Amino acid sequence: MSRLNKAEQIIELAMMFQNSFTGLCIYDIQEHFECSRRSAERMKTLLFEMFPEKIEEVPSFDKKKRWRFAKGTMNSLISFSVDDFANLEYLKGLSDDENKKKQLNELILKIKALTPQKNARALENDIEAVIESEGFAVRQYSRVKADPKTMEMLRCAMLSFKKIKFDYLTDKGNRTITLNPYGVIISDKYYLVGYNEYVNDLRLYKVDKIKNLEITEEYFDKDEKFSLKEYCNKSFSIYQEEPVNVVLEFDKSIAEDVLNYHFHPTQKIKRLDSGNVKVKFTSGGLMAICFELFKWGKNVKIKKPSKLKEFYKAYIKEVLDNLC
Repeated sequence: MSRLNKAEQIIELAMMFQNSFTGLCIYDIQEHFECSRRSAERMKTLLFEMFPEKIEEVPSFDKKKRWRFAKGTMNSLISFSVDDFANLEYLKGLSDDENKKKQLNELILKIKALTPQKNARALENDIEAVIESEGFAVRQYSRVKADPKTMEMLRCAMLSFKKIKFDYLTDKGNRTITLNPYGVIISDKYYLVGYNEYVNDLRLYKVDKIKNLEITEEYFDKDEKFSLKEYCNKSFSIYQEEPVNVVLEFDKSIAEDVLNYHFHPTQKIKRLDSGNVKVKFTSGGLMAICFELFKWGKNVKIKKPSKLKEFYKAYIKEVLDNLC
């Protein structure tokens, strides 16, 4: 390893020591840099010799010695590149949510405030140049956005495990809902998922349709078995149904697009000898799956389950009948 690479590793390790709240042990250094214990000890010793007054030993319950740097030790070595800012601007442009865009913009301004003034003007020009070279595709999406005050109240209720009450317009008219809020799912819109004691089951509510939200003084016990990630993984988009094992086969003409596409968190993708691509995943939400398959046109075949095949055929027929 060259001296330059060693210097880069030492700086990286210093940043790790500053950013770790629980502290780092020798094993952590070994694992991160994929080196021997002896090399990890040398790296740690070198840093401790350079910053003897900045080392804090962190109490540990696993009988391993852990250390970290006092906050701010490495601040002068942190800088932000043109690409860092361009990536943030790019992410801001990808967002469909106006609230998130505003929050990202505020974050960008805060980080720019940490940039030395002498570099600020050149930085702005370089960022614009990078963004212009990226370009953005025109995308269609819902313009409905979540009210920031509503989102803040929901976060507060979820963190404090307090029940909420709100008015909600259903197909049967306006209803007052009492709910144990579990989490928020971001899809085409914002959806609140929670336990409704009246129906004794989990329910989804569009956040933009929630009116007169109140946080009650009544606490709830969250189901310990509930996982928002697992809840989302059982569905396609936000639709919750009994999961089925889906097997699709895509034509080789679009193989590269499929291999680089995210269909579902449980997906398994395999290129066949024929050049076609097989995609497997387990999910509910047959209608949402059909919406997804429709955009792939004749280049996709449903192999399993037969239930999805029949559902898709009926969906296509309904679309064709509507054209007559």
